[in-house]
Amino acid sequence: MVPQQKETLAAIAVALLLAQTVERLIRLCMTFVLQQSSPLTLELLERQEKAERKKTLGYFLSELRKRAELDPSFDTLLERFLERRNALVHHFDHCLNTEIGLAGANAFLDEMITDTDKVVKVFLGLLQAWQDETGIGPSAPNHALFSEVEAVYKPLVNELFFRKTME
Repeated sequence: MVPQQKETLAAIAVALLLAQTVERLIRLCMTFVLQQSSPLTLELLERQEKAERKKTLGYFLSELRKRAELDPSFDTLLERFLERRNALVHHFDHCLNTEIGLAGANAFLDEMITDTDKVVKVFLGLLQAWQDETGIGPSAPNHALFSEVEAVYKPLVNELFFRKTME
């Protein structure tokens, strides 16, 4: 295995771990921040956890759209993230034995990692805004990521997520 192949395999691992982080973060936000019903009781939480245990990321994004209006550019980012995540997990067809294949794989992975990073930060911003509003949860760790989320992404929450209007 040549060094370029090892680097691409490492990027695949990073992309996959980031995608899993996004999935957990979206699930967390859907459970607590954008609740299906209020108040959230332990019984309701347990029932919801059981019902959603095997649900896909696509399901959670569909539920997100039912509970909140999304800024169109953010919605496009979420769609692109879902498509790339599914391509990586289910249909990754880049040949890692040729320079052209490696270049294509790396371009795909770079784009996916960039999009995933943005999605993580937006949902962390949503979570931090909710924590500030409710007083629930620990304060963000003293880390550059959370400082960036606090300064850049948390202020965008009201521009990216809108209350669903009754029709």
